[in-house]
Amino acid sequence: MTRADMVRRMCAAVDAGDAEAFGAWFAADARYVFGNNEPLIGRDAVVAATAGAAGALPWVRHVVDQVAEVGDQLFCRFTIETEAPDGKPLALPCVTVIWMSGDEIVDYRVHMDIAPALA
Repeated sequence: MTRADMVRRMCAAVDAGDAEAFGAWFAADARYVFGNNEPLIGRDAVVAATAGAAGALPWVRHVVDQVAEVGDQLFCRFTIETEAPDGKPLALPCVTVIWMSGDEIVDYRVHMDIAPALA
């Protein structure tokens, strides 16, 4: 499996609301940072946060626009499709930088503004 395939499988897990499957890609002591939030440390924290985020949105679909691999880093560009609280469709741009160690994610950084989906 390529790392781009891994990213697509991770996105499919989030889109299906399967936080455990998403978290399975992370090292036990991985670091996860979403926007300006404090870092989460550890697979269990990633699973809990993913489950909570899934419950905050009516639905979500990740469209993988690009995955570029540079050494042990993946640079991923997505369009996150969901809807605003008033029901209007949203397409939010997102860039995620992933650091790998072997087959595990050790650092995951999400750069996006989720505010339109929550306002």
